Amino acid sequence: MARVEIKMPETFPFETELEVYASYLNAGGHMGNDSLVSLLNEARTRFMRTVGLADLMPEGTYLINADSAVVYRSEAFHNDRLRIEVAATDFHKYGCDVVSRVTHAESGKEIALAKAGMLCFDRKTHKLFLAPAELREKLSSL
Repeated sequence: MARVEIKMPETFPFETELEVYASYLNAGGHMGNDSLVSLLNEARTRFMRTVGLADLMPEGTYLINADSAVVYRSEAFHNDRLRIEVAATDFHKYGCDVVSRVTHAESGKEIALAKAGMLCFDRKTHKLFLAPAELREKLSSL
């Protein structure tokens, strides 16, 4: 079976920490994949907020998640603090990829690598639109 490979940048311009709550645990006693995806979404939202994404996008538009991939490296447990580093990569005319590295905040042990393909979307027309020039500029300037 071919494994998913996610290319990580050398540096990440943004990081945040989030805690693993009891409700994030699955039957195996560790954080479930659905909870990790939720934490990745929160970290990506915080990253986008730091560059004022809402101010860059025309009214009625936003970024949608077109695809996602996660490579799991190790488990996370209740009360673990996770450091999620985030960067925008692979810019194209409709958006970019947002990649994340999740590590245990204290030990630095790698928990997961992730990628989300983000596209500019107009909710009125339900179509993609060209990414504003400022999007790449702001996401690359951190």
